[in-house]
Amino acid sequence: MVPTHEDPAVHAFLAGGPDFQVEWLRARGLPAAVLLPLLNACAQRCFFCAGPGTITVAARDVTPWDRIDAHLRPPPAVSRLLVGGNEPTLHPRFDDALRLARERGFEHIDLMTNGASLSVRARVWATLGVQEVVVPLYGITAAEHDAIAGVACFEQVVAGLHEAHDAGMRVSIHTLAMRDTLPRLEALAAYTREQFGTRLGLGLLRPKPMFDWSRHAVSFGQIRSTLAGVDVELLAAPLCLAWGQGDEVLPGPSNAPSDRSPLATIYFLTQRRRYLPACDVCPSRAACAGVVAGYPTSR
Repeated sequence: MVPTHEDPAVHAFLAGGPDFQVEWLRARGLPAAVLLPLLNACAQRCFFCAGPGTITVAARDVTPWDRIDAHLRPPPAVSRLLVGGNEPTLHPRFDDALRLARERGFEHIDLMTNGASLSVRARVWATLGVQEVVVPLYGITAAEHDAIAGVACFEQVVAGLHEAHDAGMRVSIHTLAMRDTLPRLEALAAYTREQFGTRLGLGLLRPKPMFDWSRHAVSFGQIRSTLAGVDVELLAAPLCLAWGQGDEVLPGPSNAPSDRSPLATIYFLTQRRRYLPACDVCPSRAACAGVVAGYPTSR
């Protein structure tokens, strides 16, 4: 059953076959690719994610090998594979899946991971075709990041990011817009750019029943005031978040297409969305992801 706070269309994409996934992505202006979601327990305890089905997964629910084998069949002219899940690198057949993907013709593999395993496995995964890692980071100190991740992992994650970078992978970092992160957003964006030569991605904190969302959420107005001049790339966020007064575009954030992996964008699209009455007259509505349902647009 699809959770009430999530978008059924995205769940259909996650459950779909390779041909369906390729067309779904193309219809949304995203690169043609196949997504392999791997279900197994995650070792981190991020407050906005930790719950049954993420930190606890019954053995019978772990993605079986026969499903992986059946899914890793690229459609004609498609050679990009996206790998995600609760924490795909902890799946017992993860390395085998990468090897099979390479054998089947997937030449470019993007991996969405919490980053904790990169410090010891990044160079191996690079030889198996992983070209980009998509990793969340919530600050530039252990105190900032670990308070949100729920476990002491910052040093390990940062070491893994550098290991991946040194192995030739593109390092794509994203974070969440919330009270805990906005004060240090500029510092995190600068760190991402200086250390890895990429832009920080920014998504919205999505309302979920597992935590007190009102304690952490921030309004569009608060996000806009923080974003002015900060070099970030908005991920599946309303286009108007990148606007200043009137139609003036802020110099920092951007919704423009980029060459970063679509994995984080897909992740942030999973939340159920809506459009406000003001959206009806917006010329950008057709290209806009809309507003996360329940999000405070002014406060």
